[in-house]
Amino acid sequence: MPRYLGETVKPTSGESYDWHAHDFGQLISAASGSMYVGTPGRVLLLSPAMTLWIPPHVEHWMRYGANNEMRYVDVNQDEAKKIGEMCRIMEMTPLMSALMASTMPYKESGRANDHNNALHDLLRHELVAARDVPLSIAMPQDTRIRRVAEAALVNPGIITSVDTWLTNAPASRKTIERLFVAETGMPPSRWLRYARVLHAISKLAAGEKVSSVAFDMGYGSSSAFSYMFRRTLGCSPRDFCA
Repeated sequence: MPRYLGETVKPTSGESYDWHAHDFGQLISAASGSMYVGTPGRVLLLSPAMTLWIPPHVEHWMRYGANNEMRYVDVNQDEAKKIGEMCRIMEMTPLMSALMASTMPYKESGRANDHNNALHDLLRHELVAARDVPLSIAMPQDTRIRRVAEAALVNPGIITSVDTWLTNAPASRKTIERLFVAETGMPPSRWLRYARVLHAISKLAAGEKVSSVAFDMGYGSSSAFSYMFRRTLGCSPRDFCA
């Protein structure tokens, strides 16, 4: 297997793959749309302007959003060791995007081996030096709260309050609070806020307007939604998707 080998795919909306792993590493980027990727203990969101790194042998599942065009770059094991053993969501740069595109077979075929090797070296340096983007959320493993957490990831916009969200959890409120903090590092209210942000970003990446996403997330105004978004990620929805 070559050091890097790229391909472009256009999955259907809602298409998904259950838990699986590869014996090679994989870079995933989105030309449009978004996708959720679950890894042991975390859920990550990939949208345009970023790249996801999945090392070899890491179990993961995937669920695509709407209007997806995805770029995959498979990375052989020797090269993967130089990129890292942890999953990462990295900020996409114009140079990184061009280097990933250069790994497509139809582009590599017309270049000399030394030329391809130089581009691969530069791509690895870009990946190692890339800035991480905080678009993942820890998933609780305790069965008493995992089911309510999974429901929130599917559609947090229909959850009107933390109290209603946790009503069906088979544990007391005090136990639920303790479990969330112990297993995710966050109380339920903060965890739900992050789940809302991830879901909102997936909708924004699909081309929906900020006002529409704000309404779907249960906010009475775009300004209230933007305040929550900025409080969580440090930038506005428009800035994030620019």
